[in-house]
Amino acid sequence: MSSKEVKYVKKLKDGDLYAFEVLFTKYANKVYCVARKMSLGHEDAEGLVQDLFLKVWERRRDLDEHKSFNAYLLTIARSMIIKRYRKNALQTGYEKYALSYLRSSSNSTEENIIFDDLYSISSKYLDELPKKQKQVFILRNMENLTIEEIAERLDVSKRTVENQIYRASKTLRDKLSGLQYVFLLILCNL
Repeated sequence: MSSKEVKYVKKLKDGDLYAFEVLFTKYANKVYCVARKMSLGHEDAEGLVQDLFLKVWERRRDLDEHKSFNAYLLTIARSMIIKRYRKNALQTGYEKYALSYLRSSSNSTEENIIFDDLYSISSKYLDELPKKQKQVFILRNMENLTIEEIAERLDVSKRTVENQIYRASKTLRDKLSGLQYVFLLILCNL
């Protein structure tokens, strides 16, 4: 690490926003490229960069200015990507097997109640989203419009649409993530 970088890491530890901005500017694209090489899409890679630097800011007091900041960032990025893949694998398995089981099974009253509850909870969380996030999420995921089509329809930039989709998806994932375990446990007991 250069002496200049050591200086910025020290300042960052003390809460200096300018130092944070300098380090962000220097490393954000590198982290983004690593995320893309590890098969994350554009939106997910940008979200990862934002989440990673938010973590760096929150944990800035724990930084060691004598260790490679680059290595520190890449270690966190790798860990976040692996966690994301694990979570996605679990979610995909849940969606593929649990929901298809509920839809295609003998349609017992108990199974219908579980499915209806899951649908109600999901709808409730969707309704709690900010108006623009909800609108963009519905256009993207329920009407299957492209980002360009949504931007044109709402007369906003593509970047705005991407940010709204990311925020809405993250909020819904976070709220629903605990529920998938509950429903899997219920299914195992049917």
